[in-house]
Amino acid sequence: MGSRLSISFDLDGTLTHLAFVDGVWNEGLPALVAASRGIELDEAVRQCMDAYRSEGDASIKWYQLSHWLDHFGLDHVDEEELISGFIPRIRAFEDGLRAVSSLKDLGYPLILFSNAPRRFLDKEVQHCGLEAFFDAIISLPDDWGTVKSQEEAFVRLGSFAGGDVVHVGDHVRFDCEVPRRAGLQAYHLWRGKGPRRSDSLPSLDHFLDRIVRGQVQP
Repeated sequence: MGSRLSISFDLDGTLTHLAFVDGVWNEGLPALVAASRGIELDEAVRQCMDAYRSEGDASIKWYQLSHWLDHFGLDHVDEEELISGFIPRIRAFEDGLRAVSSLKDLGYPLILFSNAPRRFLDKEVQHCGLEAFFDAIISLPDDWGTVKSQEEAFVRLGSFAGGDVVHVGDHVRFDCEVPRRAGLQAYHLWRGKGPRRSDSLPSLDHFLDRIVRGQVQP
């Protein structure tokens, strides 16, 4: 993609609110489980959460809706129909839109680097108009067959970008610690809840400011 510093962004929780994906996983799928098993919704939610935790978000299966439909005996369910019901909840963070727009105007190559499967990612990108800002949009599970828990994913990102990369996202491990171990610059974005670091960024406005001030260099 070029020798200039490329900037890689996570999607869910970084550029877009979690209401869409949380709706699918924490409401839509449990409702189907409840109906299929003839149990109360609260019990179905508990069963889903236990199953998610058992698999863990370091696993590629954790992100694959087809895996969970199979797990709960819901192979007959139309994935597209389930996901599409929550599209009205898709919303971009304003500081995210400001950051990618400004960085695009400054000429930085931008990469969307997400654990979200294509069925989710493409809807969010289209709904929020993000495709205009990115030189590459990568769904790790579908495009590369991996997830950001693997250092190799970030090593490959560096090769793909053809130069230095800085990555930013809201997951302490997958968006900061793992890419740093892989030799990339990386920043954790803290959006008010969950674990944080002493060097976590409070907003993408702060990240943009660091770029503009030249505090992030190849």
